Amino acid sequence: MKLAKRSIILVTGGALLVAGVVACNHGMYFGSAEERGEWMVEKVTRELELNRLQQDKLTAVKDEFLDLRRTMRSDREQTRTDVLAMLQQPTLDRDRANTIVAQYVDKVSARSPRIIDAVGNFYDSLDDEQREELTGFIEHKIEHHHRWHH
Repeated sequence: MKLAKRSIILVTGGALLVAGVVACNHGMYFGSAEERGEWMVEKVTRELELNRLQQDKLTAVKDEFLDLRRTMRSDREQTRTDVLAMLQQPTLDRDRANTIVAQYVDKVSARSPRIIDAVGNFYDSLDDEQREELTGFIEHKIEHHHRWHH
């Protein structure tokens, strides 16, 4: 269970990184997930002055997150139907609820090594100045999020 928890934390952290970068532009275009991903790659490429190899690695991160998104959404309607059916019962079917959560965790756990590798490959390709700029940006977003929600 520790590996699953760690994987979820790392995937969530990566998603927050991508979401934070995407959210930093107040005039962001709200298109499809693919369009937002392309916008994010362009913005990070511009802000960090990425070379072609780094941009390819960032594109791999975007592709992994989009693929995970497609995987997570593939049975969303069935999950919604199941949850609504459970909520219409006089008692909560805890076993079914745990099964639904376990399926979600299994999907994330199965994909997390690929996502972590993609994020790691991108991060490792950055030079010290780019890492510093990225770290400063993430720290700013975390602080802004903390102030906004507390």
